[in-house]
Amino acid sequence: MPTHHDPTPPDCFRLEELEAFQSFENQLLSDVNYYLWLNRAEAGEAPLRFLYVLELVFEQPEALLLSSGEDSEAIRVIAPEALIDTARRLQTLHGRVSVQRVSAGAFPLWQPVVGRALESIRLSKKDNGLYLNDMLLLDFGFRQIMVQLGRREGLEMGVFSGE
Repeated sequence: MPTHHDPTPPDCFRLEELEAFQSFENQLLSDVNYYLWLNRAEAGEAPLRFLYVLELVFEQPEALLLSSGEDSEAIRVIAPEALIDTARRLQTLHGRVSVQRVSAGAFPLWQPVVGRALESIRLSKKDNGLYLNDMLLLDFGFRQIMVQLGRREGLEMGVFSGE
C-alpha cells in the first residue's frame, strides 16, 4: 500500500512493485487466470465487463497479480487479499457476484508460454528515471506479451511484435 510519504508520481511504478517484478524473473509460469469485473447494467443496456486482474501463477508459492485498479488509471501489483476484499465489497454492494475468475492458461495467447520461464519484465522509462505504469512487457524469450491499460477500462493484452 502506498504511504502518505511516497514520493512516486501516480503514473509510475513504486519501488516495491519493481522489486516484485524482479522476484518473478526466471520463474516458470504454471498457469494464468483472468478476473473479470462484471457490472450488470440497467434493463436494456449491455453489461460492462473488463479485465480487472491478471494473475500469473508461477511454480513458486506466490502469484503475480496485476490490476488495472478500480480507477483504471495505472497498472498496479496487488496482494491476493486486495482482490478478495474488492470482490467481497462489490458483492455486498450489488447483492451478486461481480468479479469472475476465468482460467486463461489454455488460451492461444498464453498456451505457448505456460511451462516456460519468464526471462524479464520490461518497462518504459521516463526522463526522470522512473518507470511508467501504463504498460509492461512480459518477455519469455521466444514470445513477448504486452499488458497495458485498456482504452476504456481494465487491462488489455496481446503478443508484442515490435522490432
